[in-house]
Amino acid sequence: MVVALMGQLCGTVLIISLIVAFIARRRSPAIAPSDALKRIEARISEMQQSLDAVAIEVERISEAQRFATKLLSERGASVPDAKGGREPVPRGVAR
Repeated sequence: MVVALMGQLCGTVLIISLIVAFIARRRSPAIAPSDALKRIEARISEMQQSLDAVAIEVERISEAQRFATKLLSERGASVPDAKGGREPVPRGVAR
């Protein structure tokens, strides 16, 4: 009977201590981020900035390509003839 009573007493103390720990943890503020987490966030931020810069440069390159294509299509591309002169290439003909 003493063993059963001690078991109930230990079980009750254990359950009460778990409840108190759970309530204390819920009331405490969030844990501040560690230095490693701050470094990871900084690196991700730098990567995002680099990716944005690359995207801008790719857009500039594509805009330059569109501009060059427009100029070539408006004036007509010319190729050298056998005499060293240049003759215009008709539209729709690729050489």
